[in-house]
Amino acid sequence: MELDSENNNKFSKAHFDFNNLPQLTNPWRQLNLQGVALGLIRLPAGEGYTFTHSHAEQEEVYIVVEGKGLMVVDGELLTLEGGDIVRVSPAAKRALKAADNTALFAICTGGLATGYPKQPNARYLIDDGIPDYDDVPPWYEGNPEIAERNARLKERMLKAQAKRDSQQESS
Repeated sequence: MELDSENNNKFSKAHFDFNNLPQLTNPWRQLNLQGVALGLIRLPAGEGYTFTHSHAEQEEVYIVVEGKGLMVVDGELLTLEGGDIVRVSPAAKRALKAADNTALFAICTGGLATGYPKQPNARYLIDDGIPDYDDVPPWYEGNPEIAERNARLKERMLKAQAKRDSQQESS
């Protein structure tokens, strides 16, 4: 990352190999983002989110850079291809999947409300995401492996929340 040496906040620059990204890259720390939420999403062919999510405040815009896929928004299935841009309201539940024969590369962004992240050790700059591990997208409905995976993720999230709650109570 490059930062302006005069006051360390005029600009920042980071390089990402778009062809070799993990499924989700969140560059907020590398870029010192403070007012823009940004996610780089690369889904291999045939793979997708295993649960939906929504947000308390974050409106998101998904920009499909290349590939094809599907997006579910509150149960409505949208087909996606390079050049598509989709705005999703905060409360709408959403998930992505790459087409069976091609990877999907999308950029997810949105304006950031003041006061984020709320948690000091947040994984994401906008930490108001609300995962719904019980809401399985249509491409994984009835898949017992996905149900088991989501149950483990839900249990981990609930344990982390309980730990945060007990730390706040003891403070």
